[in-house]
Amino acid sequence: MSIIEIKNLKKSFGDNVVLKDINLEVNEREVLCLIGSSGSGKSTLLRCLNLLETPDSGIIRFNNADIISEKVNINQLRAELGMVFQNFNLFNNLTVLGNLILAPMKVLKMSKINAINRAMENLSKVGMQDFAERAPQTLSGGQKQRVAIARALTMNPKILLFDEPTSALDPEMVGEVLLVMKELAESGMTMIVVTHEMAFAREVASRVIFMDQGIILEEGKPEEILERPKENRTKEFLRRILKY
Repeated sequence: MSIIEIKNLKKSFGDNVVLKDINLEVNEREVLCLIGSSGSGKSTLLRCLNLLETPDSGIIRFNNADIISEKVNINQLRAELGMVFQNFNLFNNLTVLGNLILAPMKVLKMSKINAINRAMENLSKVGMQDFAERAPQTLSGGQKQRVAIARALTMNPKILLFDEPTSALDPEMVGEVLLVMKELAESGMTMIVVTHEMAFAREVASRVIFMDQGIILEEGKPEEILERPKENRTKEFLRRILKY
């Protein structure tokens, strides 16, 4: 069943056309990996989905409601379309636990005790329950990203959007974050992931989408796109990334 439907989506920044007529459907429990060179439109597409960027034209349907044309409650939308950023975006003036309970109390009007209980449950899911009272700046990059994932989960989202969640991490920390993401995928979470981690895409993705110069050039099952790409641009990109 389709949970997101995108039709004829366009987005420009000045004269720079970043998204050109994007059409895409996302089904519940799917894991989509968006791959492509920097500047191909992957992150902009993700940011349009929860209206961090406002599309110029087109339709984005989420749970059958057009989120662009209707008077959407943006805070509610962002709760249901949780986002995990490249650079964590944690509040350094709050503890780990404080970061997790802020939005549920303010946006979802949850009581503090219920927010704490949900936060601790999600910190446990990512192996960070023992760090609840720590300051974010005392954590490693991998620990910060796991806290950021737990924070997104605390809003009980229907979909998680990941914008290159491992690109700011030291190589030895990448694995711990990808393991958490793999476990989320196995639990049935619908996920859209912008990534350069091809091994993760091959193992976890339901579909891989290759974007190039603002369009979806090619899409299919991981083994189709990563092992038997049809388009020359896809082949060139994978040759650079996989070094074969």
